[in-house]
Amino acid sequence: MSATLSVIIPTWNRRELLVECLESLAAQSRRADQIIVVDDGSADDTAAYVAREWPGVRLVRLERNSGFCVAVNAGIRVAAGDWVFLLNNDMTLEPDCLERLMEAADQGSAAMLAPLVLFHDDPDTIYSAGDRQRANGRPEAIGFRQRLDVYQFPKMIFGVSGGAGLYKREVFDRVGPLDECFVAYFEDSDLNFRARLAGFEAQFVREAIAYHVGSASLGGRTWWRARQCFRNHALLVVKDFPLSVFVANFPSILRERLHQARRLVSSARTEFGLVRALAMLGAAGFDTLAAMPHCLRERRRIQRARRISIVELKRLMEDGESTD
Repeated sequence: MSATLSVIIPTWNRRELLVECLESLAAQSRRADQIIVVDDGSADDTAAYVAREWPGVRLVRLERNSGFCVAVNAGIRVAAGDWVFLLNNDMTLEPDCLERLMEAADQGSAAMLAPLVLFHDDPDTIYSAGDRQRANGRPEAIGFRQRLDVYQFPKMIFGVSGGAGLYKREVFDRVGPLDECFVAYFEDSDLNFRARLAGFEAQFVREAIAYHVGSASLGGRTWWRARQCFRNHALLVVKDFPLSVFVANFPSILRERLHQARRLVSSARTEFGLVRALAMLGAAGFDTLAAMPHCLRERRRIQRARRISIVELKRLMEDGESTD
C-alpha cells in the first residue's frame, strides 16, 4: 500500500495568498490525500472562503491569532497521513512537486525532505535548498539569494524548512510537534535539531520545486522578526546543544548573541527611535530568561533521548559565523 500524505497550511489573513497556494495543490500530479487549512484567527473572510470554495479541504479554525507553532500543531493533531507536508500560505508548487518529494521519500531513508524553493518574483534566485545549522547556533536557509544557475548544491543538509517541508509522521510521534514556546522563527530549526539528535535523516530534493513570496504575512514588522530571532536563538541553543558542543563553540555563540542584539536594535530604531529600541531589547532579554525553565526541562528530555554521536553531530553542523 502506498504511503498517504497530509498537507498542513497555517494561514492568517491574506486570503489572496492562500488562493494561489490551494490552486497549486489542486494542480498536483500526485494529489494530497488530505489538505488541512488552519485559520489562525484571521480577521478577513479566509475561513468562510475555504468552507465555501474548497469543501474537500479540512478547515481548522482557531478563535484568536496564536502564532505559527500553535496553528501548525493544530493541523498535526488532525493529520492522518503517513507523511506530513508543512506549507506556508505564501507558497506555490510546481505541478510535480509532491510527486517528486514522495518518490524520494519512498526510495530513500530520510524522514525529512526539502524541496528547492525559489523566489516567486525571481525564479532564477534561490530562497532555500534545505536548512543548515551553524555551530554558533544560527540556522540558515541554504543558498539564500544565490543564483540558481551557478550555485553548487550541498550533498547533505541538516534539516528542512517548516515553510515547505515533508516529514515522516514518526518524527512528530517520537520527538514531538513544534515547540509553541518559540511562537514563530527558529521553531522548525528546533524541530530539525531534535529530529537529528533522535537519529532521523534529512534530504534535499532538487527536482521538487516551490515558490515563495517572502515574509508576506509579516507586514513590514522586521523589528518583530529580529526580536523573535534574538530570543529563539537562545532557546534553540539551550534546548538542543549537547554540553560538549556548547562549550566548544561558546565564543562563536556569544558573538552571534551580540549580532542578534544589534539586529534587533537596528530594526526597532528605524521605526521607534533608539531609546525605545533599547527598551525593546531589554524586554526581549527578560522574555528569553522567562522561557529558560521550559527550555531546561525540555533539554533534559531531549539529551537523554539522543541517538546520534557527538562526532556525527559535529559533522552535520557547519562551522562559521553569521553571513549578514
